[in-house]
Amino acid sequence: MDTNEKSDKVGQRKIIAGFVAIAVSCVVLTLIPSVRSQLTALLNPPNRTILAKITGFFSNEQIQFLILKIKSQNGLQIEVFEVDSKTSTQTFKQKFDLSEDSDAYVTIDKNTTSLALQDVDHDGNLDIVAPSVDRNGNLRLNAFRYNSDLKLFEVYQAKAD
Repeated sequence: MDTNEKSDKVGQRKIIAGFVAIAVSCVVLTLIPSVRSQLTALLNPPNRTILAKITGFFSNEQIQFLILKIKSQNGLQIEVFEVDSKTSTQTFKQKFDLSEDSDAYVTIDKNTTSLALQDVDHDGNLDIVAPSVDRNGNLRLNAFRYNSDLKLFEVYQAKAD
């Protein structure tokens, strides 16, 4: 064996040792839960799917809002954005978390929808209606009413008679 062959074999062993060290390091790092979750988020970014989108004007000031029903790996969310009428820019205002729920549909005025604006509490103002289904298969009719004093939406709770 001449020196060129020996140096080639030594070089190959160093390369193999480097790959083995990298593989062992990766295995050790994935055993740490915090590192594993960061790697998962990096390699598999969370999916967000817009299921429904509506816009409407609320209060006497006619403030325009864009409302989205979004499905992610955590479940459903309702996201509310205020729309500037002059520039059409959208500013995030609030989020309602319906995690653990799945998407559902409701029929309003002979139209089936998964997100609607309807006067649920009969106060003359539109409310957000977002049906969902819980883990047990129970239908939930989530309603959110606009509070003009706070300029935000709040969960609507029907009053018991």
